[in-house]
Amino acid sequence: MLNLTQNTKQQLKISSKQIQWLNFLQYSTLELEAKIEEAIAENPLLELDDSNTSDSEELAPYDDNSPSDFPNYKDWDEIEDEPSTFYQHPTSGSAHSLEYLQLKNDGSVLDDLLEQISHLHLSDKQAEICRYILHSLDEYGFLPYEPEDLADDISFSQNSFVEESEVKEAIAVVQQLEPQGLASKNLASYLFFQLKNDFSSLAEKSKMLISNYFQDFVNKQYDKLQRELALSEDELGSIQKLIVSLNVHPLHNKSLSFSGNVYTTPDYIIYQGMNQMEASLNSSFIAKIKINQPVVKQLQNEVSTSSSTFIKQKISQAEWLIEALEQREKTMQKTIKAILKLQKEYFCSGDLHLLKPMILKDVATIIDMDIATVSRVTSGKYAQTPFGLIHLKDLFSEATQKDDGMWVSNKSIQQEIREIVERENTKIPLSDSQITVLLKQKGISTARRTVAKYREQLGILPAQLRKVLY
Repeated sequence: MLNLTQNTKQQLKISSKQIQWLNFLQYSTLELEAKIEEAIAENPLLELDDSNTSDSEELAPYDDNSPSDFPNYKDWDEIEDEPSTFYQHPTSGSAHSLEYLQLKNDGSVLDDLLEQISHLHLSDKQAEICRYILHSLDEYGFLPYEPEDLADDISFSQNSFVEESEVKEAIAVVQQLEPQGLASKNLASYLFFQLKNDFSSLAEKSKMLISNYFQDFVNKQYDKLQRELALSEDELGSIQKLIVSLNVHPLHNKSLSFSGNVYTTPDYIIYQGMNQMEASLNSSFIAKIKINQPVVKQLQNEVSTSSSTFIKQKISQAEWLIEALEQREKTMQKTIKAILKLQKEYFCSGDLHLLKPMILKDVATIIDMDIATVSRVTSGKYAQTPFGLIHLKDLFSEATQKDDGMWVSNKSIQQEIREIVERENTKIPLSDSQITVLLKQKGISTARRTVAKYREQLGILPAQLRKVLY
């Protein structure tokens, strides 16, 4: 007997042009430059527009109510402000070019890792996922993103659906590259990775401790560890000695970045104007393009009727690209002006303590766009400021209320923690609980676990691993 059932299911359908538009928002200046060059090479009806040769465009006034052919893609994905260490850069003076900022690096690990990937027997898709993961590692070689989130990001960037399971498989591949253990989620997972092939009694007990009681170990809850794991004092001492002997992050003393002088191009220029801080887009690298009308007319006169469809398709592609570039520029203009307005005090000084609480929704509300759009316009985008190069995404943080009723950015709290650790006695490093007390004295009431989370985000090791015996 045939049984028929009826159910409802929500499905998200995204056209190829919508995906293209999302990618245009997410591209950095150099990435967009490469895409434009590729488009010109593929479309004979496109050409460079030499009529506009300005190196940098000043932000023109915009009309918040102006209509747009590019919709806001609300509720496409949930955007979460992922924790990341605020990018610090040496103070830049006026001698710096507005086009380039030089980043000093001292290693070539990334080059070598990408080379290792090319020699493995992987499918093109799997190799691309591995490369994306490598470029997503932080400065210590950890991968601070969930596989599910990476799968979504890679799907958008590659215009091809990627399963979470495929990302997990790629992470396993990356972890076997040299140096091993890259793409571990955090310190605990990396410590466990180093012991995974050691099946001695001591190693097994150490893995049990790391898996289930690592935070207790960090907080020196030795009585609890002895009770929960049925350990003697000597056994716990041996475990502690073994764990402390391990490497604390996958890259050791190496730099993930390319060797030699590496340059990054800021997408925005923020500078001191006559009476206030002002901003402009750094569009010196983005080629101005237009449709080559003489070529269009010539082709329309010469080609057969059967080829007219091809010409119309290329014209449509060219018109869409030009319009997408214009809309991207307007969206970026709106976004940077909103950020500059919200963080005026910070941009005037560069002092992290003056960074106000700001989430994606705050900017989205000002520019009347959705959170996903703001996320893509700020992710991977850099701004040159009077005090150095900053990643716009790092300006976003939640708020914490101080004891005096004032609200402070979580980034400011992280900076306080950084400064406290820098001033500590390295022979007797401060525990997370002690840091919590010191923050309380500054009027910042926060939980010890919150301090531990911020410390990990800053790449600061636990107290016992910061201890210097000499």
